[in-house]
Amino acid sequence: MPGSIKQNSMFVKQLLSLTAIAVITVVLIASVTYSISADNSIQNAITYNESVLTQQQELIHKELTSIKYNASSMIATQSYLYQMKGSKLSVSSLIDLTGFVAEQKKISPYIDSIYIYYAPLELVLTSRQEIRTSPISTFADRSWLDTWKQPSASRSVWITGREDGFSPDHSAASLLQKMPLIGQVNGAIVINLKLDLLFNDYLSHYHNKKGTTLVLGANSELLYTDAADGDRLMKAVNLGRLNAESGSYIDDSDRIISYTTSELTGWKFIDVTEKSALLQGMGRIKVIVVSVAAAYLTAAIAISFFVSRRLYRPLHSVISYIENAAHDQRDGGIRPLPTGDEAGFIRQRFEHMIRSWETLAKEKRKVDSLLTDNRTAIKEKYLNDLIQGGEGNGQAVELLGLRIDFSRFALLTLELEEPYSVKDDLFHFHLLRYGFMDELGADIDGEVFAKDDKRTVILLAVPPDNDEFPLEYAKRLKQHMLTRYGLTVTIAVSRIGTGEESVRLAYEDTIAVLNLKIYIGKGEVLPYSILGDWQTGEDAYYYPYDLEAKLQQALLQTDKEECYDTLREITGTAMEKKLSKANIQQLFFQLSGEIVKTLVQSRGDIAAVFGSRAAYADLIARAETLKDMEKCLIEMCGRIIDYHREKRSKMTDVTLQLAIDYMDSNFNNNISVDTVAEYVERSSSYLSRIFKESMGLTINDYLIQLRIKRATELLGQVNLSIEEICHEIGYANVSYFNKIFKARTGLTPGQYRQQHAAEKLLNHFS
Repeated sequence: MPGSIKQNSMFVKQLLSLTAIAVITVVLIASVTYSISADNSIQNAITYNESVLTQQQELIHKELTSIKYNASSMIATQSYLYQMKGSKLSVSSLIDLTGFVAEQKKISPYIDSIYIYYAPLELVLTSRQEIRTSPISTFADRSWLDTWKQPSASRSVWITGREDGFSPDHSAASLLQKMPLIGQVNGAIVINLKLDLLFNDYLSHYHNKKGTTLVLGANSELLYTDAADGDRLMKAVNLGRLNAESGSYIDDSDRIISYTTSELTGWKFIDVTEKSALLQGMGRIKVIVVSVAAAYLTAAIAISFFVSRRLYRPLHSVISYIENAAHDQRDGGIRPLPTGDEAGFIRQRFEHMIRSWETLAKEKRKVDSLLTDNRTAIKEKYLNDLIQGGEGNGQAVELLGLRIDFSRFALLTLELEEPYSVKDDLFHFHLLRYGFMDELGADIDGEVFAKDDKRTVILLAVPPDNDEFPLEYAKRLKQHMLTRYGLTVTIAVSRIGTGEESVRLAYEDTIAVLNLKIYIGKGEVLPYSILGDWQTGEDAYYYPYDLEAKLQQALLQTDKEECYDTLREITGTAMEKKLSKANIQQLFFQLSGEIVKTLVQSRGDIAAVFGSRAAYADLIARAETLKDMEKCLIEMCGRIIDYHREKRSKMTDVTLQLAIDYMDSNFNNNISVDTVAEYVERSSSYLSRIFKESMGLTINDYLIQLRIKRATELLGQVNLSIEEICHEIGYANVSYFNKIFKARTGLTPGQYRQQHAAEKLLNHFS
């Protein structure tokens, strides 16, 4: 076969082979690129829809929470307005309560109407204009009554899809708040909601999302949809797959179902999106992918042609050399090897391999450097996953260089207690925190890492036959943190565990022990063994009604010491009975409500005592120990007592000034202590006591002092008789006037006049 035919045949084969490889590669890359883009588009849409649902649910949750807090506030307020006269509500209470219900309806635009139901009276008060009060037996809207009668775990019940007695063609949605929460009245507060308005406000303005929004009630009834075929879509939703708090799935009809569940009401917010609708916008991406693929393919064919020629040229040189060498051998001569082809090609490929090896080595050094620089963060992430129940990985342990032997270990959880030494500078606080973690990590046989902003966890290897080692180390560590860093820590020590799968259980041990801070206090070492000594009766309930009455009496009497002693007695009783944390929080919340109630009953101004926004409820909610809760209530009582004392002091000053001004203007009339007390609207005994305490003399003494002073002025006028002067200053009896005047001045009025005239005459001649 001629050489030229061979050359052309091999060149075509090489070109076709390389072109086929390029075409297959470009098609695969284009297909994968489009598939990834489509998947990303769908995932982005799912994430966006979930985000929108979560935002909408949180906004609605905020409005419903506000309405729920309003219902709780209404329970407290109506108990103050509730007054009985005989077996019925008093007229003033009825007026106040109906006016109060009407005002509360205006608090939120999403409240349709409000009912207050008093079970003992079988009476309903409403905010409706057409019917303010009604016996429950004749009240048109009673479908919520069955729910009220049923026992429930929570005193707040969200009712949807119930029959509306005032609008039979429509269903009603309501919040039912059972009473009593504060006070002794049994019944309920029913707040009827404008769900259509609420959902339209918060669910209808997201126009960028694709799909239909559904809201299902706690019993899977349809509460809202923004599509005309909402009922059909609801039937297409597999309710059995909505078993988590939130999530998404793709059903058999290629519909993407995203959902989230309200913790407050149990309602499910669902978005149904057709998968095909998301792929409609992929046309432009198709065009881009095809265009790029065509460009790459053109370039690949050109490169294939060039590479084929380059691959073919050395082969042609070798064939030519072999043919020429064979021809020269036949001629008896030797021709030199051609240069610039085979050697150049081999040298080029070798140099390319050298450059590639150097690039790979450089990249390897960069990866090693990144791993070294971020080893701490990667290790911390791995250990956090481990205590949350993640599976261990021997290769990760070896790669990260962990210094913990899981054959025998204990877990210590350190909880930093406020105030921190650098509380206002979080950057320096975290520097300090990671500084002491590095120090501890260098000295212990184990690992130390941050769980969150407040907790630090130590995985500590425990020596054989030394079960007390974790507790002893925790005690030394607590003292070290205090003396070296000025940080107070509470340290919980778990049981000794074995195996990586026990790490999560050990961490749960420490969390359970940390919950005992409410009794033991902060800054202590808490071993797991004390759990048995502090087991609480979760079903037990206790409320100190006698101590509550004692506390209220001390508040009314502004007796600080008695208040503080009573609160300490309540704290001691809670600790002695080992109440559950929920019982303790409820106890102190109710006590705070009773303290505020006492302030209101004594006509105190809540804003003047606690400011425009009282934060005592937040302080109690954030309190971690009984002592913190006790301190909060002590501060509340102190403020109330100081307020009452200051108020009484101001009231005393005003009363005294009114009494003095009245006596200064009317002493010459026939007035007495009772006359003055009647003028200032105080009792005679109270006025006499505060006058004596403030002025140092009695009211009668002060009146006599004013009258004697005026008498001495009038005695200087010789044209007035003693009798006229006596009547002028408010005395009816001259002899009594003479007696009083002499007792105060040592002279009778006549003697005083003579002496005064003689002194005046003497001064005139001198």
